[in-house]
Amino acid sequence: MFLFSVVNLHATEIYGNAKDYAGSELIFYRYQDRITFLKEEVFRLQIDTSGNFKTSFDLDEITYVFGEFGIYHAYLFAEPNNSYEIILPPLVEKENKDIFNPFFTPEKVHIGIKNLQKTDLNYLIIDFDYYYFRYHDLKFLDIYSQGLKTDIDTFINEINKQYEYADNDYFQSYKKYRIAALKNLATQKQYEKALVYAYFTKDSVLYDNPAYMDLFNNIYSDYFDKYLVSKNGAYLYAVINYGHSIRRLNMLLSEHFELRNKQFRELVILKGINDSFANKNLSWLPLLLTLDSLHITTQYPQHKIIAQNIADNTLSLAKGTIAPPFALPDSAGNIKELFDYRGKYVYLHFANTQTYSSQTEFDLMKRIYDRYNGYCTFITVLTDEDRAAASNFMRKNNYNWTFLFTEINSETISHYKVSTYPSYYFISPKGTLIMSPALSPTDNFESYLFNIIEGHDMNEIPK
Repeated sequence: MFLFSVVNLHATEIYGNAKDYAGSELIFYRYQDRITFLKEEVFRLQIDTSGNFKTSFDLDEITYVFGEFGIYHAYLFAEPNNSYEIILPPLVEKENKDIFNPFFTPEKVHIGIKNLQKTDLNYLIIDFDYYYFRYHDLKFLDIYSQGLKTDIDTFINEINKQYEYADNDYFQSYKKYRIAALKNLATQKQYEKALVYAYFTKDSVLYDNPAYMDLFNNIYSDYFDKYLVSKNGAYLYAVINYGHSIRRLNMLLSEHFELRNKQFRELVILKGINDSFANKNLSWLPLLLTLDSLHITTQYPQHKIIAQNIADNTLSLAKGTIAPPFALPDSAGNIKELFDYRGKYVYLHFANTQTYSSQTEFDLMKRIYDRYNGYCTFITVLTDEDRAAASNFMRKNNYNWTFLFTEINSETISHYKVSTYPSYYFISPKGTLIMSPALSPTDNFESYLFNIIEGHDMNEIPK
């Protein structure tokens, strides 16, 4: 009898040693698309007590994968059927001021890879980025103000010549669109339509190439909102607000010579819809209906994914939608689910006892809890690392409502889009969001809770 071990011959492998991270687990992601930047898990690194790690995963194409740990956004370009011995950056944890700063920007680092060859994709991009961004950062103001009078043409010729030997298509596209961004800066976007025609209209759409999508997002940022104030703005407004027709929208935009490529034009439409949801110059429901029309009719699978992501991102935490579920431990380790509180109003509070702003509102929460405990359930989700100390803080101050715990980078925090502490949500007995986000105790949430308890119309609650 023969025993065969099943080996995946198409797997990409990551391995190495990182003593700084011994005993930890690092999660690496990819972007589902580069319009919404929603992420999905690709693989996990289980790092043993000696710092060793090894994992494999499947890829269909070259993929930008990244981990967010400590102060870093650490990334590499993973190719199918390849093996990488990686070198993680020295561990530097966030300080409290960084953890609770909603504007904190992680340090982007290209993960080191041992034994890289000059022709390897990651080597090429690391090397190119060094020269490109050094020039870009040093000459930015000169290029913007003086344009083609600077030495930009000399730089472009030299950097193109420097990488003539590289026959990697992904890298050559990466280089091409970085250089195109430099040209767009030098001409102060005066010839942007011609640049789009030259670099986008006649070429394939590169959904997961950062250089391609960075330039695309820069050019088409708030596209519909800018279109509305152009001479044909009224047509765009009518097509979306009254027609919700993707066919008519395609007809309108196809009149522009640089948007004659249907696949690229649809990507522009998706970008326009996504940005318009945030800017609110077009009504929410017509935008959603137009997006749904595109999702149904598109022949491009990636556009279905982007459309769904835009819808999910827009509807997530919207008033009237189901509150994201969670199952979290209390101080005794008992798991509590949001579903356990169906049939009751829930005032959901995210906090961290180490932040001054959270501390100042606990006493106000206690006052509301003492008055309305029989009518509403109060839940505080804490992200404190020291759970014992946090529990002691609660007991010492006689805060007796429900306290649950989660990590600061957990799915629950992500699903509720918590970026500042404290944050609040108010949930109906049916599990739907009544106020998202909800008023804080400082903002007189109590008066609105009183109105509900007294049986007043739910429409009195502000959006």
